[in-house]
Amino acid sequence: MKTILINLFVLMAISLSAQIEVEFLKTLGNGEIENLEVMMANKINLNIDDAQMKIDKQKAILKINTFFENNRIIKYKLIHNGKSSDKNSSYRVARMTTPNGKYRVFVYSEKKLDQIKIVEIRINTM
Repeated sequence: MKTILINLFVLMAISLSAQIEVEFLKTLGNGEIENLEVMMANKINLNIDDAQMKIDKQKAILKINTFFENNRIIKYKLIHNGKSSDKNSSYRVARMTTPNGKYRVFVYSEKKLDQIKIVEIRINTM
């Protein structure tokens, strides 16, 4: 019984680690920018159309919000994902369509101290 519970816990943890990027992208796609903060690490590597910066999450949220206020999301689709062999990091890629064009959104998360947080976000024109 103990082994079953441990295996169930491990499977749930792996499932949750793969889901943070999906939840982030869904939240972003639904325009719920204010709900992104809990999913993000304190410092974020943010890249919007090749303008790369390492900033705190509040500034990152403001920049992401400004970007999507000017590029309202019409639709989005998850197109790719992957994870490290040790299961401590993973990523998702989505395609987002706006009135101004299509964008590729890359979201990368890492597990630190038993918490999974988004540490990198890239938004680039396709």
